[in-house]
Amino acid sequence: MRWCVVLIMLGLISTAHAAPFSSVVIDAADGRILQSYRSNQYRHPASLSKLMTVFIMLEEIETGHLKPHTPIRISTNAAKQPASHIGLRKYTRIPAHMALKALIIKSANDVATAVAEHISGTETHFAMRMTKTARKLKMTKTTFANASGLYHRHQRTTASDMARLVKALLERFPHFQTLWNVQAFNFNGKRYISHNRLPRILPGSLGMKTGYIRASGYSIATAVERNGRRVIIVLIGGRTALTRDRQVVSLAERTLARAQPLKNTASVGRTRRVQVSKWLSHKQNTASYKKRNKPKRVRDWEIQVGAFRVSRLAIEHLNYVRRSLGNSLDKAAARTELVTTNGRQIYRARFANLSEAEAFNICRRLQNLRPGCLPIAP
Repeated sequence: MRWCVVLIMLGLISTAHAAPFSSVVIDAADGRILQSYRSNQYRHPASLSKLMTVFIMLEEIETGHLKPHTPIRISTNAAKQPASHIGLRKYTRIPAHMALKALIIKSANDVATAVAEHISGTETHFAMRMTKTARKLKMTKTTFANASGLYHRHQRTTASDMARLVKALLERFPHFQTLWNVQAFNFNGKRYISHNRLPRILPGSLGMKTGYIRASGYSIATAVERNGRRVIIVLIGGRTALTRDRQVVSLAERTLARAQPLKNTASVGRTRRVQVSKWLSHKQNTASYKKRNKPKRVRDWEIQVGAFRVSRLAIEHLNYVRRSLGNSLDKAAARTELVTTNGRQIYRARFANLSEAEAFNICRRLQNLRPGCLPIAP
């Protein structure tokens, strides 16, 4: 009898841990599945839920309901959310452009709740909108119960559904693509660094979102783009952050060559580009909404025009691009950046000392270049 009780308890403990990992890789150009492992099994989304919170926030931005300095109030409920958070006190406010960065970079649960309450009145109503939006995106196995991804027995998704969400984010809001790769931001006298290490170890990674709760394990949703091809990768349930990242690097290296070339999606309308500039360029290092922003350096953007295994090839390509564009890169500083990925050294070819407008304009002119061109925010 005693052994039966022990076995039952062990069974209950085991169910409290994350299920075996699931993963999927899809071709961003045509949606083909390039790899799948338990990708339609239910999982807890953890902070990958914030991808939907950001999706709805971007909808509100496009309709004009949210502007960069729209104040978002921190309620008592928002202030008491557990880590990860940025420790906002109740009744303070955070401007919307900082809230957007806090969601992606710090994965702030207090900010997620505050955004939900600002948009829908209550987090419950916001979760209903999240689920309704998921259905519109054909995420048929996804249900949301909160905006942050903290554990809730009704909050569930699949790797395949999350891949659909990433695809929708990149296609619906291409003008916000550089936001996903921002690695740090300053707020209230503190500097917050992204949990997502992929942009630092995987050439072409667009960043996106990581997540962890005990019920789901270490998860990530990202996209990787090289040579005009892009794959979307979702992995839920890694044993550690390190093994999760290694698995994603391996998946990217094995599938990118099989992806179809992307169609031309580089063209962004002038109105949208100005709007994005306002959202990405604002900095605020204080919790007080009314304080003025510090001026930002004008020429702090870069572009990446390729990644090569040999430094000589990277330098030759930089010279080729400079010759091709004439005086457009006169003020730009050409440089190579050595990174190590999967045990191999790669040299990134970049031009620095650009304004945001120059970065986007140059990449638009180089849209047919192979490898492709990617604007990089400061």
